[in-house]
Amino acid sequence: MGLLTEWISHIITFILLAVVIELILPNGSFQKYVKMVVGLLFIFILFSPLFRLFHGDVDTWLASIQQQPNETFENDIEKKKKEIQASQRAYILEQMAVQLKNIAAEELMRTYGLIVTDISFTIGESEQNPPPIESITVELAEEAASVVKPIRIQSTTPPTDRHDDIARFLANMWEVDPQMITVHLERRE
Repeated sequence: MGLLTEWISHIITFILLAVVIELILPNGSFQKYVKMVVGLLFIFILFSPLFRLFHGDVDTWLASIQQQPNETFENDIEKKKKEIQASQRAYILEQMAVQLKNIAAEELMRTYGLIVTDISFTIGESEQNPPPIESITVELAEEAASVVKPIRIQSTTPPTDRHDDIARFLANMWEVDPQMITVHLERRE
């Protein structure tokens, strides 16, 4: 863009200079030679961007033109590759969540009376396929009861002990470390 503005400013400056020179010169045979020289200089200024273009090393210029499309093509391919890998990882994680939910749903219902509402993963940044799981967060809810249960007052284990017990149960079922599992329990009333 700077080259274009420089070129236009040269043309405008030259036209102003040529007008001043023609106004200063008297009429005569000398004036037609001056007009011819001014016209030739004007043509030279008009074609100066082309002269600059061919003044440089043509081989270097052609190589740079050919190099740019290849780099953009390679960048586009790399970007598409990363998008495909990200969508593939997301699909794998979704399938893992569905499988883990299916494995644990029946046993959790039978043993604890709980329903799995959501499973989410935190994964590592490794390029392994499937990606390494760093932690699993399990959202559980108590089964909705249609019959009102009688109230019993008894000493119960604290909720954190129950969460730890459920985490160990799920870790045993899924064959992972219990430290990786975080349990959140919703209470339905």
